[in-house]
Amino acid sequence: MWKEILGRRQTIKMVQKYKFTIPGPDAGAKVKFDQFRTGAAAKLFDLGYDAADLDEIIAAATTFSTALTASESAKVAAKNATADKDAARRDSSQTIMKWVERVKSNPLATTEILNAFGIEASSENNPQVYEPTDLAAKAAASGNCTLTWSGNGNIYGTTYILEASPDGETWSWLGSTSTRRFVDTTATPGVPKFYRVRAQRIGVTTPPSSWTNIYPNGEGETLQIAA
Repeated sequence: MWKEILGRRQTIKMVQKYKFTIPGPDAGAKVKFDQFRTGAAAKLFDLGYDAADLDEIIAAATTFSTALTASESAKVAAKNATADKDAARRDSSQTIMKWVERVKSNPLATTEILNAFGIEASSENNPQVYEPTDLAAKAAASGNCTLTWSGNGNIYGTTYILEASPDGETWSWLGSTSTRRFVDTTATPGVPKFYRVRAQRIGVTTPPSSWTNIYPNGEGETLQIAA
């Protein structure tokens, strides 16, 4: 009897168990499917199965592989589209905000006109905004002109709007900044140019500061003229 029991144990011990595990990640699953498809192509007929059976296995593995490739391509396309969208938003925001400042600082802009642009009045009461002072311009031989001024008590978050003129009479928007420094890269050495600055916060814009200029006589040297 003991010999019989021992023989049974030996028989059980010799039985080998097999498993086929499909990994959770898609890339791992594809590898496992491809491996099974390759094995089927090489050995399925040895097990007595026919061509229709092989076709079913190949179709299953190929269908997932094709879908995975399409999914990965879509992810790349979506990522690129998102990057393009973000870049377009940055560019569009820069352009629109430039025009927001220009429209708000236009003396002809009434409340009705501002509302038409979607520029709404702030709910903050009595915002204190002060006219900038001590505007100074320093031109360089490179053509750049550095403008500096005093905030005159304006708090953080104040926007400064720069305006330029070729003659001190006709003014146009030059740029805006939240600091008290601005570099005009459009100045031409030796060519006169006038500057002034306004402060703006919570929809309130000050009158322009006193103007300053560069090359008042068309001279070629670098000048600095305080307001």
